[in-house]
Amino acid sequence: MKEKFIDFVEKFYKFIETKDFDPENIDDRKIVQKRIDMMMNCKLMKYWIKQNILFGKDEIFTNEVLMYLIDCATDFHDEKEFLKKIKPNSNLWILNLDIRVSKVVKKN
Repeated sequence: MKEKFIDFVEKFYKFIETKDFDPENIDDRKIVQKRIDMMMNCKLMKYWIKQNILFGKDEIFTNEVLMYLIDCATDFHDEKEFLKKIKPNSNLWILNLDIRVSKVVKKN
């Protein structure tokens, strides 16, 4: 699963269009990867993944989860602002993830 995720993120870097992050800048890529790792490894996310059996099994569902993480990771360049506005490991953050993936599940 981790290899698929890394491949997905690498593909994303080819299409990234944010005002704050440059996909060619190795430091920006490290920031994004660090944030994604932080979000994937937080307690609520680990619990959420265990509860959502489609993650890792359904490509569309999994890609939507990963896009949510990437969107969160790239919304704010400043680390303090990222932590303040995104608040990984909060109930609201997980609720927003649920809402986003529920739209994808309804389409399928």
